[in-house]
Amino acid sequence: MKAFLQRFPFTLTMLILLGLTAIWTHTHAASISVKWLDRFGFAPFDLLALNLGRLFTSALITSGGRVFWEALGMVAFAVGLSEWLMGSRRAALTFWGVHLFTLMFEALFIALPMHWAGTTLGSLIALTRDVGPSAGYFGALGVVSAHLKSPWNLVSGGVIFVALEIALLHVSGNNILGMEVSADIAHIIAFPLGWYSSRLVNNDEQYTKIQL
Repeated sequence: MKAFLQRFPFTLTMLILLGLTAIWTHTHAASISVKWLDRFGFAPFDLLALNLGRLFTSALITSGGRVFWEALGMVAFAVGLSEWLMGSRRAALTFWGVHLFTLMFEALFIALPMHWAGTTLGSLIALTRDVGPSAGYFGALGVVSAHLKSPWNLVSGGVIFVALEIALLHVSGNNILGMEVSADIAHIIAFPLGWYSSRLVNNDEQYTKIQL
């Protein structure tokens, strides 16, 4: 048990934080309430108001119910594997780096420009608060994909990226809530960002490759 805790401290910390927050807000069993969404959530307009703490709090709570359990599973799988592959420090930096970059990039270069251009979808995304660690764990999933042996790293990366694009087209084509469109856009940014971030290690650094 001690060896396990020492091997996955970041993943276990994230799982505990998500679990405790879910119990506190009752989102382990039901959808998030407007009260908690307003307290923890992040919207692109929060950047303009300098509500920067929301960039962090939004990753520690989900929209609740089934989504909470899916998030726990993805954190355990993707973040856990990335921590095993790269170590705790790099896994944590990847998760939070991808999460923060994705939210800021989507806000500054997609949502707000679309809002200022007068599009309905842009305004919906810019003003709607969202929650969840999905940008971080999709970044971690990108790392896992990139660590597969060639050519499976390229194959898996391409398949997952295309699937994320299809999900976005399906959601936007069915006029779903702004937070769902925003989340799918974030996934499309986060996954390749995590995939390419694994290439930033020095050539002399040796990391585990997943054998297939």
